[in-house]
Amino acid sequence: MKKIAILSSLAVLALSACDAPAEEPPVAEEKLGDYNAIGTEPGWTVDIKGEDIALTSQDGKDFTLAVQRMKKTDDGWEIKGFSDLHNINIYITTGAECSDGMSDRVYADTVKVEASEHGTLTGCGGAFTESDAGPAA
Repeated sequence: MKKIAILSSLAVLALSACDAPAEEPPVAEEKLGDYNAIGTEPGWTVDIKGEDIALTSQDGKDFTLAVQRMKKTDDGWEIKGFSDLHNINIYITTGAECSDGMSDRVYADTVKVEASEHGTLTGCGGAFTESDAGPAA
């Protein structure tokens, strides 16, 4: 009798396993792609190419880090990189047009950068939307 009860339990477990939903494949993270941002007073640039973030600044405290995290948000993007010596957090607000204040160019995005040895930097990024010559072609 015990053998029948055990075999019946195993049969029920085996059949219930057939009803288990299949595991979903992991969701692929969206990638921003290559991206450039610029700021003035003090002058700086951030270039995201592949898996690297390069910060170049007027004061010469430049560094390059690997992208540790890239996340699409409701407003745009958050990108983070860090090492034993440096860290950088980049917040891109897409669709919030921005003027660099010096060239009369208007960019598609507003960018905030928090970087070691630089504090908080604000600027513009993405494609040009306008310039003193009119809308971008």
